[in-house]
Amino acid sequence: MHMFERHVASLRSQALAVLAANQARAADQSLGSSDRNIAAFNIDEVQAMLAILDCVKPNLRPKEARQIAARIRAILKGPHGWQPVRVGCL
Repeated sequence: MHMFERHVASLRSQALAVLAANQARAADQSLGSSDRNIAAFNIDEVQAMLAILDCVKPNLRPKEARQIAARIRAILKGPHGWQPVRVGCL
């Protein structure tokens, strides 16, 4: 496995761990509704990140890599509305 593929696999593994934690928080009735809503929104963000990682291929060209990085940045710092994030492959 190449170094790039290891990085993508590591990011995917981390994203899945975050997804599981947020799913547990979203279902935890001992938390307030605002905390559960934030966890639900975080689930959408993580799922969008996973969709991006699913699109990554080992032989990316610089333009593709910049587009993927821009999508990730948009998810991480974009306006946090309550609308689901839609991600498609390049």
